[in-house]
Amino acid sequence: MLTIRRVLFTTDFSEGSKRAFPQAAFLADWHDAELHILNVTGRHRYDYTENKEHFPIPLDTLADWLRRPSGSSPSATDLADRPIVQHQVESAAPAERIVDYSDEKDIDLVVMGTHGRRGVDRMLFGSVTEEVVREADCPTLTVRTDADAAPGQAVRRILVPVDFSDASDVAVDHAKEIALTYGAELNLLHVVEQPFYPSAYGIDSVTFPTQEVVDRVEKQLGEMARTEIGYEHVMVEATVGDPADEILSYVDDNESDLVVIATHGRTGLDRILLGSVAERVLRQSPSPVFVVKPDRKSLVAGAETPEAAAEE
Repeated sequence: MLTIRRVLFTTDFSEGSKRAFPQAAFLADWHDAELHILNVTGRHRYDYTENKEHFPIPLDTLADWLRRPSGSSPSATDLADRPIVQHQVESAAPAERIVDYSDEKDIDLVVMGTHGRRGVDRMLFGSVTEEVVREADCPTLTVRTDADAAPGQAVRRILVPVDFSDASDVAVDHAKEIALTYGAELNLLHVVEQPFYPSAYGIDSVTFPTQEVVDRVEKQLGEMARTEIGYEHVMVEATVGDPADEILSYVDDNESDLVVIATHGRTGLDRILLGSVAERVLRQSPSPVFVVKPDRKSLVAGAETPEAAAEE
């Protein structure tokens, strides 16, 4: 089972960030964990005075956030007996303060919204969420705040992209336990990348055994489902294309309620210049994205990260 003792929900009081609250509250309630609520504000913000006046957040207001969007069915999550810790800090570097708070309080899971910016907007303004995902020691759960529909608390179908790396093994371990928590179906997806050669190579066409490879991969995914998951509600699929494109298409086509994906721990220039499939999925997925990092904290009881195993 997952070991979650402290859940951190970060809010800027925007309508978008409120969409993430039901996910944080449900997981805290299910795992009998402390729920931490953090607001990073500052005198540079236009809503500084309003933020100060509305913090700490009254329980009635939090209960209203559980019913987002308006008119949705009442939530089964009970906040009355849940230990809730609220903290407000002033800083012009919100991501840094969120990561610091997560470290100081030994947070197990950070839940927050992402605005899904692309192109010039993202380059100019960056993303607090993406920085937290990269720097936090624990897994993160992100909710796309500008998606057409707010996610429900019910998770019926979980997608796990698998590239057969140690990192994706960590994602599968977490996804299995999350699926058991929600009673959800687990979908394993592998994307076979089609070879591409520039015209300068003088190669007009490339013979690639696509169907043969796809069949072989699906067999391997089935073996993984049998030996490593042992969970009856598992579907496997292999496809060909760009990994991020195929993952996002799968989310739409199969109505995935949650994506569990691993980062490969890139740092420095590799991370800045190359980005990652995980970060693109995080920005564009309409469904919440649970990000795990193989070199950081694991929520699976008794699990060992690949890096820790290598050190022995």
